[in-house]
Amino acid sequence: MDIFQIRRKTLETDIEIKLNFFGNGFFKIKTFIYYLDHIFSQFINYSLFDCYLRCYSDLKIDSHHLIEDIAICLGLLIKKKKLSRYSTNFIIMDDVFILISIDSCNRIFYYDNFLILDFDIQLIREFFSSFIKNFKCCFYIYCFNYFNKHHLIESIFKLFGIIFKNLKNKDILISTKGIL
Repeated sequence: MDIFQIRRKTLETDIEIKLNFFGNGFFKIKTFIYYLDHIFSQFINYSLFDCYLRCYSDLKIDSHHLIEDIAICLGLLIKKKKLSRYSTNFIIMDDVFILISIDSCNRIFYYDNFLILDFDIQLIREFFSSFIKNFKCCFYIYCFNYFNKHHLIESIFKLFGIIFKNLKNKDILISTKGIL
């Protein structure tokens, strides 16, 4: 059992996450943003991590700080575990067809091809941008098709979980440089 935890307390948020890397997808999540609870639970379920996540934040302003700080904590936590380097996968769900690819290379690069940047999509972009800065990886989300934004965001988090399930279940890939 590999259990790691982190607490991040700022003037805007107070977040505690405990993560069991070799779990069964069990979760207890309380962010007070019920949609975030829903999509984050998709990530945990599909990654086969077990997770306890408790958050308090300045939600009267908006949800930006909470989403950003959860991603920061998650990136720092997952970085503690030695994982395989590469994972790429596709998912289709209803009207959505997307690809996510990750290179856990200790370098930072984020790409998505979202054209419509409403508040929800901006927050998703902020989540992954904050995550990759702290996990230190190259991360691509490529959306081929979607009509329903809820399905898009949900499928992104499901595939995000599948990507990490794959990273923890493969042999570690060593760089030809000898160090990443």
